[in-house]
Amino acid sequence: MSTDTALTVPTRFVETGGIRFAYRRWGKPGGLPLVFLQYFSANLDNWDPQVTDGLAADNDVILFDNAGVGSSGGERPGTVSEMARHALALSDALGLKKFSVVGFSLGGMIAQQLALDHPDRVNRIILLGTGPRGGEGMTFTELSAEERGDPSHDSDDARVEQGTRDRGLRCTLQPARLRRRRAVLVARLRAAQRAHRTRP
Repeated sequence: MSTDTALTVPTRFVETGGIRFAYRRWGKPGGLPLVFLQYFSANLDNWDPQVTDGLAADNDVILFDNAGVGSSGGERPGTVSEMARHALALSDALGLKKFSVVGFSLGGMIAQQLALDHPDRVNRIILLGTGPRGGEGMTFTELSAEERGDPSHDSDDARVEQGTRDRGLRCTLQPARLRRRRAVLVARLRAAQRAHRTRP
């Protein structure tokens, strides 16, 4: 098992299709890798270390920046299908023949597209805070007064929110709410892993 953690693992780079992708990989090697796909405009540092390190105890964890985001080069893709193609290209560049995927928000939509387009490559998907691409009611407008007044919404969140409104979409990032649910998320993911291991 790697001694690295989410906070100590070095950022590495791999180039494929003219795009230089930033990624981090650590955890328990040997099993099927677990590729993490994040939410809109998130980067490597936006994954909660308790979640990723919790899963790295039993998995080969891979985080990466989508094209045009964070430390990755290239242009930001405009469709979920393009993002799925980039995720597959990164997986190919890392030599992953088969892998499981954790998809959060937009990453969940990408995970579903990957599984649809490449069922022979995607073993399992874990979907968090997501739905079908373009699904009805996918506007994230159901915020409590506490969430609307969350001081952790910084100017970057406001720019993302404004940018999505300018494109005819509505969303609000909810970092405080996500932090509060961290322990629940880790427990659910571990329970799902245990259930998977005990299946025939």
